[in-house]
Amino acid sequence: MVGVSVTDLFEVSDSDTVWDAWLTAVNLLDMLENTHRVSQYYDFVQARDKIAKLCAMAEVHSIDRNVPCKCGLSDGEHSLLRRKMMTFFKLQVANLKHFVY
Repeated sequence: MVGVSVTDLFEVSDSDTVWDAWLTAVNLLDMLENTHRVSQYYDFVQARDKIAKLCAMAEVHSIDRNVPCKCGLSDGEHSLLRRKMMTFFKLQVANLKHFVY
């Protein structure tokens, strides 16, 4: 059996949807939030608020959904918005991984 580290289980890649990235970030956040050693160094409430705001924006703009958005942004602008969301989740997960021992 090949050993897999916990940090390897939590990856966000470009092929993921925003919702896959959200799930990865929230699962890692949930896992670490119950660790007393980490809670003194990381603001979990603020992280959850930022993630919730980002998900609300993704929902409004139908990011990674098969529903057209009627907000007036172009396809290119929606692509840029999606890339920024994915970058946020990648950074969030990378930051949280520093607390996995």
